[in-house]
Amino acid sequence: MWQHFQEEEPDPGNLEVDHDFFQDKVWPHLAHRVPAFQSLKVRSAWAGYYDYNTFDQNGVVGPHPLVVNMYFATGFSGHGLQQAPAVGRAVAEMVLEGQFQTINLSSLLFSRFYLGEKVEERNII
Repeated sequence: MWQHFQEEEPDPGNLEVDHDFFQDKVWPHLAHRVPAFQSLKVRSAWAGYYDYNTFDQNGVVGPHPLVVNMYFATGFSGHGLQQAPAVGRAVAEMVLEGQFQTINLSSLLFSRFYLGEKVEERNII
């Protein structure tokens, strides 16, 4: 769904809620996925800035390729709190052991930016 609406993204300078976009484009997908949503109605809404990595909308974890002793654990947007325990452990392992041990987060290394290897998020609705 995300890719279908990317070209319809609003002007970032305009923080007015687009109720019609939600009602016409987002709501039908929610109601289809979870039929109980059909009986729910939006009571209020707000618009704000959402910080994310514009390359592939995923976090960056691990060592900087040029700066010794600099490690990334950033760019998780709204998922930071959910992913913090795993990312913290992975970065600790990288610092202490020189590599990921428990959780392989190599797909989130900084090197993907200059290699042009985007991480595809398959669970965006």
